[in-house]
Amino acid sequence: MNAEPRWRDSASRAAWRNALARKYPTTDEARVFIDHVGLSPIRIAFSNRADLTWFAILEEAQRQGPRWVLAVLDRALEDFPDDDALRRLRDGEPVRYAEGPDANALGWRGRGGQTLEKILGKVSTLVPVSFLEVGMRRAHAVVRVRCADGSLGSGFLATDDLLVTNHHVLSTRAAATTARVQFNYQKTIEGRDAEMEEFLLDPDAFFATSAADDCTLVKVQGNPSSRWGAIDLQPAPITRDDRVNIIQHPGGDQKQLSFFHNLVVYAGEGRLQYLTDTLPGSSGSPVFDREWRLVAIHHSGGWVVEPGTREQFYRNEGILAERILALLHTAREPSACGVTT
Repeated sequence: MNAEPRWRDSASRAAWRNALARKYPTTDEARVFIDHVGLSPIRIAFSNRADLTWFAILEEAQRQGPRWVLAVLDRALEDFPDDDALRRLRDGEPVRYAEGPDANALGWRGRGGQTLEKILGKVSTLVPVSFLEVGMRRAHAVVRVRCADGSLGSGFLATDDLLVTNHHVLSTRAAATTARVQFNYQKTIEGRDAEMEEFLLDPDAFFATSAADDCTLVKVQGNPSSRWGAIDLQPAPITRDDRVNIIQHPGGDQKQLSFFHNLVVYAGEGRLQYLTDTLPGSSGSPVFDREWRLVAIHHSGGWVVEPGTREQFYRNEGILAERILALLHTAREPSACGVTT
C-alpha cells in the first residue's frame, strides 16, 4: 500500500461509504462483515438504507482507532481483490462514482437492448412466487404454546401429531399435561383476528425431552394435522451464508414471519446461528431454508458462543433438525419409549 487512506474530509468519507454500500448493500451482509472484522455491533445503528448503515460502521471504526479503519477496507479488499475503487481508497487516492440517469424516466435499456438490472450482493435473493404459497402452508402447522403458569412459546406440528418445541418451554410431563397449543393465532389478510383452534397435549401417549439439545416432543390430542398439516422432520443440509426463514410467535404475539435479516453465520456441532430477528416467545419456532425445508428449531438469542471457539457473538441460535430426529428415534426404541432423555 502506498499511503494511508483518506478519511478526515467529507468527500473521502462519502466515497468510502458509497463504495462499501455498493459492495454490501444489505443489513445481513453488513453484520457478517463487521463480525469478520471484529467490530462490536452494539454501538452501530443499522438501517434499511445501506449508506446510513455504512456511515455508522465507519464512524464506529474511527472511534475505535486508526487500525480499525484500515481493517474495514482491508477486509473489503479480501472479498473484492480486483475492485479498483476500493484499492484506490485504501491507497489514499481519490475516487468518484458517476451517477447514472433516471433509467425509468429516460426509458433507457442499455446498448444492444441489454437490461440495466443486476443481482445486488454475492448471492441472489430472488425466489419463485410459489415461495409465498409454500410458506403459508408451513405456517399452518406453527402454533403458540400456552403454559399453565402463563408463559408463552412457539412450536410446530410434526408427523403423527407430535408437537415440537423447546425443553425450556415444556420441560416436564406435568407442564405438558396442563399446556395448550393454539393454531391460527394470527391476523387475516383483512387485518382481523383469525379464528383460533386450541388443543390439549397427551404426554402419556408420547413425551420425550432433551435439556442438552433444548428440545421437547409431545403428542397432541385429537387429530390436528388433518386440518393444519404437519412439517416433515427430515433435516435438510444448511451451511454458512445460506438464508433461513422463521415462522414464530414473537413476544407471544400473533404469528409472524421473519425473512429479511436472515443470513446463516455458523452451522455445525448440532447448532445453527443466524441473524434472523426473533423475540422472547419465539422459542420453539421452526427454522426453514430458502426452499422451506426444516433445518433447525429456534431456542435462544443474544451473546452466544460459536461452537469450537471461545468467542461470543450477538446472534440468534437454533438446534439443528438432526438432533430433533435423533431424540425422536431414541425415544421410540422399545426400551426408551416415552422416557425423558
